[in-house]
Amino acid sequence: MFFDPNFPLTTSAGRGTLKPMSNPETFLLQSQNADGGWGYRVGGTSFVEPTAAVLLALRGRNDAAESRARAWLLSLQRTDGGWGIAVADDESGWMTAWAVRALADFAPARDAVARGAQWLTAQAGLRVDDPAALAQARELFQIDAAIVGWGWQPGDASWVHPTALAILALAAAGQSDHARVREGVRYLYDRAVSSGGWNIGNPRMLDKPIPATIQDTAVALLALRAASVTSDAWQVAKGIEYLCDAVARAQTCAELAWGILALRAWSADVGDALARLDALQRADGSWEGNPFVTAIAAQSQT
Repeated sequence: MFFDPNFPLTTSAGRGTLKPMSNPETFLLQSQNADGGWGYRVGGTSFVEPTAAVLLALRGRNDAAESRARAWLLSLQRTDGGWGIAVADDESGWMTAWAVRALADFAPARDAVARGAQWLTAQAGLRVDDPAALAQARELFQIDAAIVGWGWQPGDASWVHPTALAILALAAAGQSDHARVREGVRYLYDRAVSSGGWNIGNPRMLDKPIPATIQDTAVALLALRAASVTSDAWQVAKGIEYLCDAVARAQTCAELAWGILALRAWSADVGDALARLDALQRADGSWEGNPFVTAIAAQSQT
């Protein structure tokens, strides 16, 4: 966890009328921290996630800023090949996927990317092998607990968001056919909500369905797209249908940005969502004054 080189114009919902807009690139460059990273707010502590997202948004637009950001990310890689969430984190975890994805197209970082990908492929959520426990999981949650994705941290249960991020990272690193990616795809299929979309994990709890969310559905669809699956699968088709409807009603910058990004990846109609996202952009070029949200919104507009 998704970017026209200068972002000078955007289109309205009909995509026929151009209107002036502020430049998110300027905001992102001005909000880069002295250490080369970005935080979730201007002047905030640098974290791997927003730094990686901004790198994906900038991509070839400012060599100096990108070089500093890559250097910061590479300095945080741990000896096991993974990344923590920030400088102070002493354990590799889910942000490894963000770092790998952001560095994957940078040739000098090839070895670091390979080590990060190796760390990811060695990780798996808690796997259930006991027949009685598998039956109970099927009854209570309507899932196949023998299929695992990725957790937030090593040893955790599998969750949709880190699983999707890992698939995106490994696909960017050229490992979309790896067995763990294939299992991750099966995991996402298994955890899809029957009415369409994904939430953070299980589709049901006891006798009640757990509703899908925009951001979890968006990142799952982006991952499945990166893994080269087709829309023939009911999980994909219903996920797109859910997301189209949900984005049409979305109000927040993050929901609109993630939703648009995923729908456009599948060449689906985003309706007036771009115009509504534009309306939320601030005069400084940002969305919510947040580098991470701004990076996702900027990517959704290309």
